[in-house]
Amino acid sequence: MKLTKSMVLYFSLFLIFILAGCGNQTSTTEGSTTSENMKPITLKFADFFPATHPAKTALIQEWADRVEAATEGLVKVEVYPGETLIKSSDIYEGVVSNIADVGHSVSGYNPGRLPVLNAMYLGGVEYKSAKVSSYVARDLIQELQPAELEDTQIMFVYGISPGVLMTTKPVRTLEDLKGLQIRASGTNVKTLELLGATPVAMTIGETYEAMSKGVVDGSLLPAEGLKSFKLGEVTKYVTNTSLIYNTVHYVTMNRDVWESFPKGIQDAISQVNQEIFLEATEFWDGVNEAGVKYAVENNGVEVITLSDEENERWKEKLKPLHGNYIKELDKKGIAGEEVLNTIIQLADKYNNEFHN
Repeated sequence: MKLTKSMVLYFSLFLIFILAGCGNQTSTTEGSTTSENMKPITLKFADFFPATHPAKTALIQEWADRVEAATEGLVKVEVYPGETLIKSSDIYEGVVSNIADVGHSVSGYNPGRLPVLNAMYLGGVEYKSAKVSSYVARDLIQELQPAELEDTQIMFVYGISPGVLMTTKPVRTLEDLKGLQIRASGTNVKTLELLGATPVAMTIGETYEAMSKGVVDGSLLPAEGLKSFKLGEVTKYVTNTSLIYNTVHYVTMNRDVWESFPKGIQDAISQVNQEIFLEATEFWDGVNEAGVKYAVENNGVEVITLSDEENERWKEKLKPLHGNYIKELDKKGIAGEEVLNTIIQLADKYNNEFHN
């Protein structure tokens, strides 16, 4: 067939149209970390740690910097430390309502709001290290997918355990603890009640002043606080026990913000989350040890370790905690026995894996 000039012109214009359409496609294909249609965004990150806390630099700011690098500058993060954007107890809800795009706080500040995470606070479960409690917290969320976390997107969680009693009076036995007013949060409040102490709910930021003024006789916290929050200055005795304290920290993102990202951006941030989680599991055991060393060497704090016999006495006192908490979870429509059994099994698994 002989092509006319008009037919040649038609096919030429058709090819130009097709090629132009291909050239306008963006790089939003699966696995891509960038998109021509995505404008750079700066996320507001609410952190409760003060700017001077070692974790602010080693974990939180590091996460922010790596997210920016991994997304090739499309996602920047501005960290607001020391509760300057949102108070620690309000950070989770602040992320839900988008006062902050991302938040980092302690689940124990919201016991009613985060009941499954706070089951990890229960005394009587042994976490031999922060690494153990971190892996338990991670796996607990992955296995049970608790509904309480559905309104945000968890970036990563980690645990800080075991905690210590920081007191102005020596605590070597249950009798020594009876009647002492001890700062606590989350389900640690009930733990201390069963042991005979008088728990006082307050944030870690309020603890130094409360101890220095004698408002409380001590605090139940991770040992790193002796240095990072300067509690070694107002503490005279540290009592070690791995049965009465654990806490879970979370970094979470507003769900609408998360879902606005292309899959490639989400994948890049998820990779950073995994990296920082692994680093956090090693970081906290190191700073806990450093906290005790600082308190002893700089402030003459005495370290007390419970005898095996005394440790068993404390464990026996804490037995009612689990049954009572299972009932509380059941009333909320949560399978309480499944939650507690999962925690105990995971704790045994990782205690054996990391400490045998």
